Amino acid sequence: MPRVARTLMLLASTIMPASLVEAQTVAPAVSRGATPPASGRASVAWTLKTKQDIRWQQVTPAGTLLISTDAALIGVDMDRGQAVWEKPELAGASADSVRAVDGSILMEAARPGLLQIFDPVTGTAIFDSRRLNLAEIVTRRVLPQSGTILIHGRRGSGPPVIALYDLVTGNQRWISEKLFEQTEGKKKGLGGLVQGLVRSVSERTELEVLQAGPEMIVVHTLMGLRALDARTGEVRWTASLPMARSGAVAHHVRLYPSLENTDRIYVSFDERLMPYRLADGQALWQKPATVNGRIRDIVQHPAGIIMLPEGQPEGQGTGNRTVINGVVQTGLNIARYEDGSTTASKPLKMRGAVIEAMVSGNSAVLAVDAESKTFVNVLDVSAGTVRLKKDVKIKGRLSYAELTPVGLLYVSHSDASANGEVNIIDLDGGKPRFKDAIESKNLLHAFDGRTMYVFADHQVYAVDREDGSYKALGGEIKLEGGEDPAAMEIRSEGVVLLSSQNLVVVGGDGQVKQQVYHPAPQLGGLLRALHAVNAVRAGLRGAAASAYGDAFAQASRRASDPMAQKLTSELATAFTQGGAQLQGYSRQSAALATKRFKASLAVPGSVFMLTKAPEGKGNVLLQIDKDNGQPRTRVDLGKEKEPVYAVDDIAGMLFLRSGPGTLVGYRL
Repeated sequence: MPRVARTLMLLASTIMPASLVEAQTVAPAVSRGATPPASGRASVAWTLKTKQDIRWQQVTPAGTLLISTDAALIGVDMDRGQAVWEKPELAGASADSVRAVDGSILMEAARPGLLQIFDPVTGTAIFDSRRLNLAEIVTRRVLPQSGTILIHGRRGSGPPVIALYDLVTGNQRWISEKLFEQTEGKKKGLGGLVQGLVRSVSERTELEVLQAGPEMIVVHTLMGLRALDARTGEVRWTASLPMARSGAVAHHVRLYPSLENTDRIYVSFDERLMPYRLADGQALWQKPATVNGRIRDIVQHPAGIIMLPEGQPEGQGTGNRTVINGVVQTGLNIARYEDGSTTASKPLKMRGAVIEAMVSGNSAVLAVDAESKTFVNVLDVSAGTVRLKKDVKIKGRLSYAELTPVGLLYVSHSDASANGEVNIIDLDGGKPRFKDAIESKNLLHAFDGRTMYVFADHQVYAVDREDGSYKALGGEIKLEGGEDPAAMEIRSEGVVLLSSQNLVVVGGDGQVKQQVYHPAPQLGGLLRALHAVNAVRAGLRGAAASAYGDAFAQASRRASDPMAQKLTSELATAFTQGGAQLQGYSRQSAALATKRFKASLAVPGSVFMLTKAPEGKGNVLLQIDKDNGQPRTRVDLGKEKEPVYAVDDIAGMLFLRSGPGTLVGYRL
C-alpha cells in the first residue's frame, strides 16, 4: 500500500463518527431574557432576481445552492450569487425529491417518469433514466476511482441492463445486457426451474458493487461473482461461491477491499469468507473460513481477519441453528490471511449478534446484541481468546470503548429499555470499578487529554482515563424550557453544552460561566432549514471518504480514538497531498468540494440561534459565539410563518427569500 494511502488509513482510524458529529451539531437556540444586541447585522453579499417565485432552496455538500421555481431547478454560485445552470425538466420538483447520492457529491432528483443524477456544481446531467427507457432503477453506485457511476435497471420489457457513465461529462462509457446471462450449463426439470427463478430474482435485486482498482469493477448477483472491465464492461471472469450444499444460493453477501494485499478482494457469503484473486477470480484458500451464524462484517486486524457473526434467519442457515431464551446464538472466529485457517479451533461462543469490534492495539472490544440487550468482552486477536470469562452486560447500547491501564472504559447511550452509562470493567474479575455508574437517559461525553467529561442528569463529571477515578464538578445544571443538551464539546473557555434553545459554558471547576436561553418560534419551517446543516456536513464527509475508496470508508466507520479532533488538520493535509482528492469528478467540483471538506473539519466556533426579534416584530437568526454566548451577527427573517431560507455554516452564509423572486445572500 502506498505511503499516502497508509497515512490516510492511519488518520481515518482516528475519526470517531458519533462523537464528532455530536460535537459539530448545529442546533437553533436563543438567549436568556431579552435578546442582547448583536455586534452587527450580517452584511449583504449579493441579491439574485428570478423570473418566478422561489418555492424552496437547499445547500448541497459540494457547495452549490439549489433553488426551485415553477420554471426550473436552478444552481447558484454561493460566492457570487449568480445562476450557473438551469434545469427546466426539474421544474416544480419537491424538496424531498432532491437529495444527495450516497457517498458522493452528486445530487439526484426524482419525479414521475424521470430520475436524474447531476453534478450540482456544473449542472451536467450524469444520468437520465429516459436515456435507457428504464422503468425501475435497482442499483446506483458512484465509483470515484474510475470516475464513473454504475447504473443497473429494468426496462418495461427485455433483459435488464447495466451501464457506466462518466462523472464529468455524463457520457455513457458502455452498456451491457450480459451480466445476468447464465454461465453454467442450462439444467432440466426442477433444476432448470430453480435456475430460472434465481436469475429472475437476481435481476430485481440490488447489486453488491466494489471498485477493485481503477480498471476493474466486481459485482455480485445471486448468480455469483462477476468482474467487469471498467473501460468496456466486458466480463473478465466469473466465480461461484462454494456453498455447503450443492445448488444452494447465498442469501447474505458482502464484498470487501483488501487493506494490505492489493491482489485480492474478500467476499463473505452467509457463514463463510473467501478471498478471490483479482487477476482471474481464483479462490485463494482451499476452503472458506467459517463462523456460527452469518457474517455481517469483517475487521482486517494485523493479527487476522475478525469475522463478526449475526444469527442466521430461520430457514436460511446451512449449519446448526441454536436458540437460547429466544436469542440465536453465534460463534466468532479469526481467519489467518495466509490460508484461511482459524485462530480458534472452535468458534468463540457469543450469545447474540456481534454488532461491533472496536480495535484497541492487539485487542478488539466486542459489542454483542442479544434481543436488544448489550454485552461486551475483549478479544485477544492473536490468541483467538476473550479476556473476560463471561460477557458483561451493560445498560443501553455501546457507543465508545477503549482499553485503559485500569480496564475497559466504555460509554453507552440509552435505548428503549435502559439508560446510558459510563463505567470501567476490571479485566481480571470482570466487575465494574464504579459501584455507582454514571448513568442517564441523556448522556454526553467529550475528551480533553486524559480526561473524559461526561454530562448526566444535570451534572458534569470528570473521568480520569489513566487511573480510573471520577468526580462530579460544580453543582446542578438545568437548561431552561425543559430541554436536555443535545451536544457537548470542549473549547478554550470550558465545556460547552448545546440544545435547541440553550447554550451553557461550564468552567473546569464545574461552575457555569455563561448560559443563554430564549424560546424559539414554534414554527416547523423555521427550524427545518437549520437542522439541514448537519446533513450537508455528513454528505460532504461521506463523499470525501468514498473518493478514497471502500478501504478508507471502512476504516473511518470503525475508528474510536478520542483524539480525533486534534488530527483534523493533518487529515486535511493528507487529502491535499494525496493528489487524488475526490478523484473522478469534474475539476470545478473536485476543487470546490475539497476546499469545503477541509473547512468542514474545523469545529464551528458559533451556532445559529433562532428567536423572536427583540423589537417584537418577526423573527431573527442570530450567530452566537460558543465561548461567550454573545451574538456576533443577526439576520431578520421577517414576519412570514414559513420563510424560505437556508444556512451554510461551512461557508458562513445565509440565503433568504426577501420577496417574490428575490434571493439575498448574507455573509455571516
